[in-house]
Amino acid sequence: MYFNYTYNHTLDAKNRLFIPAKFREQLGDEFVIFKGPEKCLYVYDKETFEEVSRQFINHPNRKVQRSFFSQVSDASADKQGRVTLTADQVEYANLKKDAVIIGAGQRIEIWSAEEYSDATISMSQLDDIDEFIF
Repeated sequence: MYFNYTYNHTLDAKNRLFIPAKFREQLGDEFVIFKGPEKCLYVYDKETFEEVSRQFINHPNRKVQRSFFSQVSDASADKQGRVTLTADQVEYANLKKDAVIIGAGQRIEIWSAEEYSDATISMSQLDDIDEFIF
């Protein structure tokens, strides 16, 4: 299962963000949100998150384990398809109003529109795009 496409939505006054139906179907009823290494939030379905977290569970450095697992929160969408983000998550991702929700392979990423614009480039601008076969 892979997530793809880009959606634009807005964060409401209660820190709720609409998750597109296509993504909700793939995520299931419960999923995981955590602060990614960039200024965005990563969203994984439970099964994929278990796979990702194994490398941290078995890491010999407790600081690495703490850093990773302390950023994780369980989540689910309400009947309207919205997820409520914590104040800490909103602050970390610099979410104000406009949000970009993208499929990024095995995960979904939630970006502020401003941060997303600064962090991405078109495929034609990639230096090593020729190594891929289309």
